[in-house]
Amino acid sequence: MDQNQKKWKRHYILRTLILSGFVLLLAEMIITGRLSQYLAPRLHMLNYVTLGILIILTIASIRQVIIGQSDYDCDCDAHKIPRSPWTSLIVYGLFCLPLAMGIFMPDKTLGSAMAENLGVNLLSNDVRKLAQVNATVPEMESQVDVQPNDGERIAEDVRKQAEPSNTSEEPVKTVPLEEAQIRQLFAESDFGDFYTDIAVFLYKQPVIKLDDKVFLDGLTTMELYAKEFAGKEIETMGFVYHQSDFSEEQFVVARFSVSCCTADASVFGILVEDKQAKNYPIDSWVKVRGKLELRNADGYDMLVLKATQVEPVDAPKDPYVYYSFEAPQGSE
Repeated sequence: MDQNQKKWKRHYILRTLILSGFVLLLAEMIITGRLSQYLAPRLHMLNYVTLGILIILTIASIRQVIIGQSDYDCDCDAHKIPRSPWTSLIVYGLFCLPLAMGIFMPDKTLGSAMAENLGVNLLSNDVRKLAQVNATVPEMESQVDVQPNDGERIAEDVRKQAEPSNTSEEPVKTVPLEEAQIRQLFAESDFGDFYTDIAVFLYKQPVIKLDDKVFLDGLTTMELYAKEFAGKEIETMGFVYHQSDFSEEQFVVARFSVSCCTADASVFGILVEDKQAKNYPIDSWVKVRGKLELRNADGYDMLVLKATQVEPVDAPKDPYVYYSFEAPQGSE
């Protein structure tokens, strides 16, 4: 084997090692679930396709190492290897750098530091306006002084049906809510069937479970129907976010939304009021349960969660939430 063939073989061995490294890295991310730290689930299929292509290229590179140098006659002059050591260093370094970063750099979940830079999207308003709401203002003073419309009267009738009477000595059996009546309550706002379906699905629950599947769509729905959801009890989970202009009894239970990858992440959450708010560390994960209260600031109606129960929990395996674009099952 002459010097030129040895040089050629070294290059293909190096290429094979780099390709094998990417194959192993992507395979490990898929198997362990680390892929969700970087890509939204709807893009995972592209990663699977990429992995398949890399496996084919790796096999082709191994074949070149085994069978030796081949002669190509395509007149394109594109099959030469880098001639100088500096060119080789630059070319292969461009591939080795991201590979090394993927292997040696630890995964880091987005948290409060990024949320402060991006700003938090909250129910009906942004975090700076919501921070101005005085937590000590009585609820009656914070309500908007308007005459009840048909939707509000229906909501009041629904709540009265759901509440047992205090005048009877024997417990009164709760009357099941008619779905058609609830649907009429939300359909009058004309926000479309999609949000009407979600609103009905959420409203029918005695305690609204704002889990990962409906977190974003649920927040959007409650923003659209703020008055209708005022007084409802909800339970949700997220990381704790504090801001300097919050009162000592306020924090946000927040989640990051990822559309494609973490580079386009946005922050969504609910402003929570709790006397122990200052005791919850930033970026710690909590499960919060409480009742939604309607507030008004700068002419905006907004929902604030008055916490009745806050408990620490472990961060989920996939800390991000995504839009589903489908009404939850059971909303029909």
